[in-house]
Amino acid sequence: MNAREWSSRIADLARREHSALADLLLAVGEFDAQAVYRQLGFSSLFDFLHREVGLSRGSAYYRQVGARLVRRFPEVEGPIRDGKLCITVVSELSKVMTEENRAELLPRFFGCSRQEAKQLVAELLPAPVVPRRTVVTEIPLLAPAIVQPVGRDRPHPDRGVPIPVAAMARTVIEPMTSTVSRIHLTVSREFLALLKKAKAGQSHVQPNATDEQVLTAALELLVERQAKRKASVPARVKRAVRARDEGRCQWPTHDGGIFGSEVRLEVDHVRPRGKGGPSTVENCRILCRAHNLEAARDVYGDAHMDLFTRSVPTAGEPAAAYGAPSGRRGPRGHLSRGDHCAARGRRCMLAPWPRSPRSPLRSASPGRRASASTRRSPSPASPGAWAG
Repeated sequence: MNAREWSSRIADLARREHSALADLLLAVGEFDAQAVYRQLGFSSLFDFLHREVGLSRGSAYYRQVGARLVRRFPEVEGPIRDGKLCITVVSELSKVMTEENRAELLPRFFGCSRQEAKQLVAELLPAPVVPRRTVVTEIPLLAPAIVQPVGRDRPHPDRGVPIPVAAMARTVIEPMTSTVSRIHLTVSREFLALLKKAKAGQSHVQPNATDEQVLTAALELLVERQAKRKASVPARVKRAVRARDEGRCQWPTHDGGIFGSEVRLEVDHVRPRGKGGPSTVENCRILCRAHNLEAARDVYGDAHMDLFTRSVPTAGEPAAAYGAPSGRRGPRGHLSRGDHCAARGRRCMLAPWPRSPRSPLRSASPGRRASASTRRSPSPASPGAWAG
């Protein structure tokens, strides 16, 4: 199948899924109203969905809440069938939807994610008292138990078999009111030590500063430093392009719209710089990183762009024998030091290239070696400068 056939098939399956969910909630609501689960020996609808139907506890809870909400407010069925409301958003909607606000409240939840729905619920039902404090809990990194069948191939527990450690929990944001949220963050001891040191240093200009105030000051400094980062596009051009494109990826889609992503955005040259394209407002647009690389592949080809991408293994090459000439030339056409020594028939002891210190806030670009010289390597965003 081509791309359009795949798109049509997936869209059709998504419509079936939405319709099936709406039909399921209607059936479960009628099943609950007649208490048929009691005739089957279950004490509640939740037990029936979890034990008899085989749903997980979370799925059983969400479908129980959704079925009762659809039965109480039948107008919720249509948005669920159209895909405007997902099951987790329906659960949040049930906390605030009443007979008085049913008409004006329902459209506000259309197309929301669960986090956005929680934010709306926090605005409508704010927490009465929001404590502002930092709670640090020590979490031991315990390895999960691995159950293995007894057999000849089972390794002995004392033979040093590596045991995987449980992954760190992700950051959880819990809205409390329209302006205040609670964040659950798993950090290392080094982070806590840096936070303590930053609070001590900040106490001279901001006595009794809270963790939020110290982290806010640090983030503002980081954002300011990122804004001053040197780039090939002037700052005034960047500002104008971002304002024109409204900070969204302008990659065109098959339906005539744009991709519209708001994360990992970059300024792309419509006519590439390697082809003589100027850094003007008319020749620049906002693209996300994935589509910026896709645009470069359309111009330069996959074989060339694989040299500048980290995830493609073909960018490397087999290591040559020690002292063997590589045949590679630098950006000005000169042979490398190793090739000069090999051409003269003597062994060359090359010292390792000195590395310049890097700030912990800057990450090294893939495939680029830092040296003490002032010569700058070509940026991955401009693959047309030189290719080896």
